[in-house]
Amino acid sequence: MAVLVNRSKSSVHRHQKAQARRHQYPESALWETEAGEAWLKLLMVAVLYSFGMECHVGADKLSRFFKLIRIDTHVGISSSALRQQLSRMESLLPVFQQRCESGVSAQTRSAVVAMDETFFGDFLILVLMDLSSGYLILEDISHDRRFDTWFEKAIPRLKELGIDVNHAVSDRAKALIKLAITGFDCQSGADIFHAQQDVSKWLGATLGRRHEQAKTQLETAEALLKKKPDNNLAELVQVVDAERAYKQIQETRADYHENLASIAEDVHPFSLETQKINRAEQVTFSLEKRAQAFEKIAQSQSIADIKQTINKFRNQLNDLASNVETWWLWVMEILAGLSVDEATHYWLIHALLPTVYWHQQLLKTQNPRQREKYRQAWQQAAQHLQTDAFTATLSESELQRWLEWAEWMARNFHRSSSAVEGRNGYLSQMYHNGRGLTEKRLRALTVIHNYGLKRTDGTTAAMRLFGQTFPDLFL
Repeated sequence: MAVLVNRSKSSVHRHQKAQARRHQYPESALWETEAGEAWLKLLMVAVLYSFGMECHVGADKLSRFFKLIRIDTHVGISSSALRQQLSRMESLLPVFQQRCESGVSAQTRSAVVAMDETFFGDFLILVLMDLSSGYLILEDISHDRRFDTWFEKAIPRLKELGIDVNHAVSDRAKALIKLAITGFDCQSGADIFHAQQDVSKWLGATLGRRHEQAKTQLETAEALLKKKPDNNLAELVQVVDAERAYKQIQETRADYHENLASIAEDVHPFSLETQKINRAEQVTFSLEKRAQAFEKIAQSQSIADIKQTINKFRNQLNDLASNVETWWLWVMEILAGLSVDEATHYWLIHALLPTVYWHQQLLKTQNPRQREKYRQAWQQAAQHLQTDAFTATLSESELQRWLEWAEWMARNFHRSSSAVEGRNGYLSQMYHNGRGLTEKRLRALTVIHNYGLKRTDGTTAAMRLFGQTFPDLFL
């Protein structure tokens, strides 16, 4: 054997002894093959990538896992070895993103962005995301959230990626509003998520408690009435009063939930009922009706507005409506640049766009009540599109071209920074479940989000933003 492999007899002997020591389990022979060795490498990297990097599982626990599946005879699985490998992966991932970004086509990309910050002890993380693609433009550790800090970090990244911000959605933090208006030179839209959350904190919790109290009182009164079948007039009156109170709080809660959900339904570029264009004035008028309804509910239940929530909500009405108005200005600007004729312009605005828009909303929404409303709106718009005489005059290629444009345009309507809030929640979980979050690990997680995570259609955030494919991050 030594002659065949051109090695000394002592070297071959040592290898045979080592192989015999490794052969402790029935499956050990597989790891000695070329295919088995490749599979072990794949397993190691996959576990470190999925659990060590993405889920923040510690090296000690990973080491115990590898020990349990009995691969320690063929692979170095000590905690220190795994930490070194994780550190190497953290260093390589940002290099992968730099190479991918350097290879993208040089062009200006219009985008709607959202920005927010999340706190971790003595530092915070600034997050800037392209909402249409989900690409994390900026995710950086900082010690303050002032406008100057945001500006110094965000503007170079936008120039580097060739992104022109058309609209920015955020909570009403002054630094973020200034960043949109002064830094990005665009309109600052209010985030609908925070507007609903403020109202929910004010009314929702109190109404929920009172509903449970009324239910308990009714059950107690009914139990007392059953215990005294005779001479029970007082108990009967108590049951009637409890039923009246319980019914009233049920109706009030239903009214509250209806108006809270309607905030989201009012901020659309098209009317849910008529499919007509929604403009800023109509959105503001509808939201003011919700504010009046909340005031009426608070007065009927004697709920004090200590934090002036309703005034804060009213102060955001114009900014919430600007999400719709800015989108329409963008649509009109693009169509003007394309020099479409009047008939095509009318068909796009009143037939194709609402059909595509409601279909996208139907696919995105998880709430059953809203899904049904969006389904009805989509069916109504689709029927109008099919019966429109102009649709039949278009060739298949023209129809496909306008359909792709409408899908792109609909994807660029955003009224919430909930995607950024979700990212902040993920980082918070990683920080608190693990033992902190280093800058090196954060950069690695950013790359995984942009180039590793895929939607159901198989696309990553980078593919959606840049419109081109990239090498598989894992493979």
